Amino acid sequence: MVSIIVPVYKSEKTLRRCVESLCRQAYADIEILLIVDGPPDGSGILADQLAKEDARIRVINQPNRGVSRARNRGLTEAAGEYIRFVDSDDYVLYHGLDEMVRRIEQDGSDLVIAGFDHLYFGQKIEKLPHTNACIELASSYEDLKQLYMGGFLNMPWNKLYKKELIREQFPVDLNLGEDLLFNEAYIRQAARISVLQQPVCEYIQDDRGTTLSTKKRNDKVETALLLYEKTKVFFQSCYPDVGQFAFLADKVCTTFLDEVEGLGFAKDMTYAEKRAAVAEYAKQTRAFLQREGIRKPELTLLDYRIVFFFLRRQQIGMAMLMIRLRAMVVEIVRRRKGV
Repeated sequence: MVSIIVPVYKSEKTLRRCVESLCRQAYADIEILLIVDGPPDGSGILADQLAKEDARIRVINQPNRGVSRARNRGLTEAAGEYIRFVDSDDYVLYHGLDEMVRRIEQDGSDLVIAGFDHLYFGQKIEKLPHTNACIELASSYEDLKQLYMGGFLNMPWNKLYKKELIREQFPVDLNLGEDLLFNEAYIRQAARISVLQQPVCEYIQDDRGTTLSTKKRNDKVETALLLYEKTKVFFQSCYPDVGQFAFLADKVCTTFLDEVEGLGFAKDMTYAEKRAAVAEYAKQTRAFLQREGIRKPELTLLDYRIVFFFLRRQQIGMAMLMIRLRAMVVEIVRRRKGV
């Protein structure tokens, strides 16, 4: 049996779609744990209604304590051999779980990492891992590196876990990056990982700020640095013979640049406030690279390379101009596509 853990908070508009997609899956041996995390809307009432419609649904109520504690409560309550997490504003694909269970049993693996469809501002972007193989963790440094750089280690909802191997629950002292740390702790217990090169769910991200994944995080830079240090320890523990992990620093710089370019869409900030924020990001980026002994990070996107060129030279005005031009182009493209 697979225990599917769904934290429920402010999901009155999306919960039915999510749960119905779970109930309609090809793989039927499931229990659906709706962890109602003290929502201020009618999500809890809806969860009770859904439980009456399918005997596999169980509702567990708790005071509002956050998504990590909700998932941890689900782990405590779960009765299945396997664990899957689903967010209440997403939904799963018909054959997704069926394929995940088939692969973990066929390969004799400890974890499945799958692809997903990213629904972003009206567009569907298929995100698939680089391989469709079963990898031996001890000898698969390049594979794990590519999974990390592709963002496939960050989230819990594209994975199938064995409950017996979960030694550490989700950290509850972070509001960003806790999923990555949970996955890294789990992977330390895994010997083999099945990588499924197909989407298993629809991940919905609304960049207008209505979902958890896009809310402003004032401590995002500090959290990025914390995750960098912990992830470096993780890779060192998995591959002690590898000397340098420069790609981790590249990821930190990408996080900084994500924030910088995101300022182009911040309508609640004045130009002076944005300029001050960009200057601070430039300062933090330079200090980070100097500390790590990195002269120039590898950046794949052209717009990131252009903005970084000006940031490293402290040409804040030019960086602001590039950020504003990029935001204007994005808005024009969106209007033409009607999104």
